[in-house]
Amino acid sequence: MVVMSELNHYALNRTAEEGTELVRAPSKLSKQLYRGIGEQQKPDIVIENNDEMIEDFIYPEGGYGWVVVGCCMTWAALTMGWGVSWGVYQAYYAEYTFSNQSSNLSLIGGLFSLFQNTISFVTGKIGDRFGVKKVLFASIFISWLGVFLASWSTKLWQVILTQGVITGIGMGSCQPIYFSLPSQWFHKLRGLASGLAVAGAGFGGAIGTLIIRAMLKSLGPHKTLLIYSFINLTLMIIATLLIRTQPHSPAARAKGKGPWIDKRIWKLVPFQFLALCMILNTFGYITVLFFLTQFIKQLKGVPSNDILGALPLSLLNFCAGIGRISIGYVADRCGAMNTFVFVCLGSSTAVFALWLPANTYNVIIAFGVIYGLIAPTFFTLLPMVAAEVFGPENLSSNIGILLLFTAPAGLGGGIVGGKILSKTGEWKWLIIYAALLHAVAGTCMIIGEFISHL
Repeated sequence: MVVMSELNHYALNRTAEEGTELVRAPSKLSKQLYRGIGEQQKPDIVIENNDEMIEDFIYPEGGYGWVVVGCCMTWAALTMGWGVSWGVYQAYYAEYTFSNQSSNLSLIGGLFSLFQNTISFVTGKIGDRFGVKKVLFASIFISWLGVFLASWSTKLWQVILTQGVITGIGMGSCQPIYFSLPSQWFHKLRGLASGLAVAGAGFGGAIGTLIIRAMLKSLGPHKTLLIYSFINLTLMIIATLLIRTQPHSPAARAKGKGPWIDKRIWKLVPFQFLALCMILNTFGYITVLFFLTQFIKQLKGVPSNDILGALPLSLLNFCAGIGRISIGYVADRCGAMNTFVFVCLGSSTAVFALWLPANTYNVIIAFGVIYGLIAPTFFTLLPMVAAEVFGPENLSSNIGILLLFTAPAGLGGGIVGGKILSKTGEWKWLIIYAALLHAVAGTCMIIGEFISHL
């Protein structure tokens, strides 16, 4: 990872010129890195002596940091977990509320994912520059407003605007904040802490899917959304009030200085392959997430009970919580990049080995468990990957950049998968498509790592 480390500080060199304090900097950049940059783009400032750099920040590695991790886990459960449970609302709307417009319902979930991940690029930078709590409180209000207004929506365009656009902006605004906060408290255990924080999405999605399905059946969408809006509001406020930052940590110290977009980074080959990997892997993941429940309905012997029908997806989300914690621990020891490759290729193997030949409910249950333990964990690795590629400074901003590459799948994953299914009329081609996306994503990571070491 030597070249990656050099790449980190090259990316932040302009920031150093503008007066930002950095914890570490290389004495010079290697020829390997220059090969991908070009002579005219070499940095203007080279720090001659590493020993004269600012002394290392001492990470607490625990203490109140675990409270912060718990708060981040709560945020993940209430935001990412909410997004995962959208399929339950979509199924209810298609059957009862907008049965004559069911083909347009996927647009709501797609817009939610699109705005959730694109707004992260902006709010990550704002959080680094002006403080994370300001972003979190803004996120609380917008998220509550979106869900609250959705509870009163009776027309499809209103649901698209409230539950898709407004809620997506609100729940995406906080994403780079709770992804990055554990890194201010942990270094040696950064993977484990980040895994615990993002694991909230899996647990929140699993529990939320079952609760929301039951509430929709008994209370209807108006009361369900109204109750959820105030539950989310209360828990988000409590979590935000308990959050503390480490203002002297490398992640917080840069204060968001430097350009919003460093064009030089986008020209580096390893970064390009990482971006391509993020896009492809997310498309594969979204395809499984959106179509697994629909696939179950065409199997023979599937339980007619609503709870059992949703069980495979709920198990997938619950196992995602467990997997995210475990993969963080593995990444602390094996490296984020190596672990990312394993996640991509392992996800592809699970789809090929279990979902493709599945013809019984029990096999789908097994697939939900195994895929859930592996595939969703790539989100956990983002803080470590961002720190490895960009360095620890301005971590919220840099996580926002990586999240930007998950946005296309959020909007187009369901649409592309639906087109493949409708054109071919066979599930096997959709499943093969999902598996190949994961496999090619893993290959991109391997190629990017290989090129960076040339």
